[in-house]
Amino acid sequence: LDAKIQQEYKILAEYKMMMSENVRGVYVIPSHDNSLIWFGVIFVREGIYRDGIFRFSITLPDTFPNNTQTPVIQFKSDVFHPFICPESKQLDGRDAFLEWDSSCHLWQLLKYLVFILEQPEVCLSSPLNEQEENNGRNREALEMLKHNRGDFLTRVKKCVQESQEKVFEKVEEDKHAIVFEEWNSSVHGVFMEKIKSNQPPETIHQTTISTNTGVFP
Repeated sequence: LDAKIQQEYKILAEYKMMMSENVRGVYVIPSHDNSLIWFGVIFVREGIYRDGIFRFSITLPDTFPNNTQTPVIQFKSDVFHPFICPESKQLDGRDAFLEWDSSCHLWQLLKYLVFILEQPEVCLSSPLNEQEENNGRNREALEMLKHNRGDFLTRVKKCVQESQEKVFEKVEEDKHAIVFEEWNSSVHGVFMEKIKSNQPPETIHQTTISTNTGVFP
C-alpha cells in the first residue's frame, strides 16, 4: 500500500511538472479510474500536420517511475507518419528515449511528439531506419517521405482531415475523458463573455458546473 501511495505522489508530481512546462498545443489529464493511463490531445500548429487534432493515450508501466520502459503513446486515429506504427498506432520514440531512466520525464516525451509532427523530415536521419526489422515504425511513410513527397503530403492531409471529422466522437468512458462539443451560443457563449470580461477563473468554473455542459476551463 505504501508503495502504491508513493507511486501516486510521483505521478502527481510528474503531472504538475508537465503542466509547468506548458507543452505547446498539447493537453493531457490522468484517467479518473487509473492514474497509469492518461488521456491527451494535440493540436498541431505548424508544419504539414498543421490543424490536425489528434487524440492519444499515454500508458505508464506498472512500476513507473522505477522502470526502463518508455511510456506508450497510442493514437486513437490513423496518423500517417514514419515513427507511428500503422497497426498499433503507437509512437516509436527510440531515437529520443532508447531507455527510460530517472532523468526522463513525460513532458519531454510530449515535446518530442510535437517536434516530430512539426518536423517529420528529422525521421530521415534516424540510424534505426537501416534496420531490416524495423518494428514499430511505418516503412511506407518513411519511403514516401524520402522519395515521393507529393504522395506523402496527400496522405498526411487525409489523416489531418479525418482527425477533424472525428473530433466530437467520444472515445473513452471515463470521468476525465477529454470531450469536445459543437458550439452552442446559448451555452458556450456564457463562457466566452466571462473570458472577455476577465472574470476570475473560479467564477467561470462555477458557471461551468451549474450549466452542466461538460466543457471545462
